[in-house]
Amino acid sequence: MQPATDVQARPCRPTVSCTADIVSPGAFEVEAGGLFSKAPGERQAAFPVLLKQTLTPLLQLQVGSNGYTFLTGNAPAKYLDNVFVGPKLHLRDQGDIWPSLALSAQVSLPTFPATGYSRSDNAFFVGYLSKDLGPVHVDWNVGIDVWRLNDSPITQEFTALALSASLPASLGLALEAYAFSDALPVAARDGGLRAALTVTARSWLVLDFGGDAGWFPSTRAYSLFFGMTIVPVVLWESRRSPNM
Repeated sequence: MQPATDVQARPCRPTVSCTADIVSPGAFEVEAGGLFSKAPGERQAAFPVLLKQTLTPLLQLQVGSNGYTFLTGNAPAKYLDNVFVGPKLHLRDQGDIWPSLALSAQVSLPTFPATGYSRSDNAFFVGYLSKDLGPVHVDWNVGIDVWRLNDSPITQEFTALALSASLPASLGLALEAYAFSDALPVAARDGGLRAALTVTARSWLVLDFGGDAGWFPSTRAYSLFFGMTIVPVVLWESRRSPNM
């Protein structure tokens, strides 16, 4: 079954934060792209992918990875990054006052051994809030990453706030500020200000590209990215209730 014309893609890209909303039950959604970043003595490229299957108005199953990743510079490496899997629970749609609310929990598992690749079991927990405020759509995420579940776990907190608005000719603009706490030796503190342009080619196909400037030059100077969100197939039709 091909995408229905009324299926609306719900991109997490191009921001760090993700929307609390999910596509309708039966719809299969794919996000993919490339990320290029510059840090002191290092350049990194990654090609993340996220697969999302909505099962009910409450439940979506997600599987993804940062994908094939390579680093050049002081410590060159090439590897397929961890694969994560877990549910996203859409608790309610937005109303006149209340925002959309969602929660997700994912376990992250290592792939194949490779030089420069630290293989560990991790877990990610995120809360999502989304609301339309006039012409501006707001997505706010708060989460905790738990690194190295199998050996002296380390927690990393993060938050991200994204503002987006529609422009003429199916274009859109997104601005986001985000920050991650220090979780050395696994993950350094990070943060930045991100800007992106989106193109809604179809209701079920959204393209994006942009970049961001890092707040902590010792961790990362800047990043450039591109990607897409597409609903390639609707496996079954389902009516969604207007409110959760």
